[in-house]
Amino acid sequence: MMTAWKGLWKKEWLMMKDWIYATTVMAVLLVFVISGGFSFLTERKLSMSVMAGMSLMLWTVIAVCVPIALLLNSLWSEWKRPDVWLQSPRSIYQLFGNKTIFAGVIGFIAVLIPAIVFSVYASVFDTLLKESGALDFFLMIYSFTSTLYLGAIGFMLIGLFLAVVYRVIKSHIPRGAIFIWLAVLFISNWLFQLLLESELYRKIAHMGAFTISFEPREYIAGDFYFVQSPGTWYAGQILLVFVFLAFLFFSSAWLFEKKVRL
Repeated sequence: MMTAWKGLWKKEWLMMKDWIYATTVMAVLLVFVISGGFSFLTERKLSMSVMAGMSLMLWTVIAVCVPIALLLNSLWSEWKRPDVWLQSPRSIYQLFGNKTIFAGVIGFIAVLIPAIVFSVYASVFDTLLKESGALDFFLMIYSFTSTLYLGAIGFMLIGLFLAVVYRVIKSHIPRGAIFIWLAVLFISNWLFQLLLESELYRKIAHMGAFTISFEPREYIAGDFYFVQSPGTWYAGQILLVFVFLAFLFFSSAWLFEKKVRL
């Protein structure tokens, strides 16, 4: 089993490494140019404080988009090659899972970059460490990074499902596929809103309440601002989120397989 996964990962890396390298270079250049331009517009000079804050915000946006962009590029490169899917001894879920996990790991590395840069930047100016202490500071970094990463994974799976649905519609109805896809998107969103407003959802979502208590804190490093606030969490809500993400993955794989076998 491990040998099979290792082989799939190696294949994925060899296929996507050029895209990863090129995207990284373009992202770094884009962040540098925009943050430098913003610094000139606001300070009339290259201010490290302004550039660092702007760079962190820009890289945060890029990091959220990396998993879905990588996953869709990987899938579309093999979309019109049914031999890759039909002749493989692996199931569609294992092939799909390999691509999804690979994109997730690369996305995690991308998310770590703003967290590491933020840590180094704050440590140099040590404003945060003096005010909150090292332990609270690193807990804040963990909270920020994990929240950002979970958001990126959710965005990746939602984007995957919508992209596969569009491809399936387009394969059956080449003309006007975008309008049918938008109608499906609208209806799905309407049904989803009905589900969120249902009594059954509220009962399940509010099961297992637990409170995380600590003093609210505001962290500022240069132009970067982050707030940590206590709140009530629900085990039922967390479970529903994972069930929803699992549904997106398995339904995307199932639809993709049906399209390939046509």
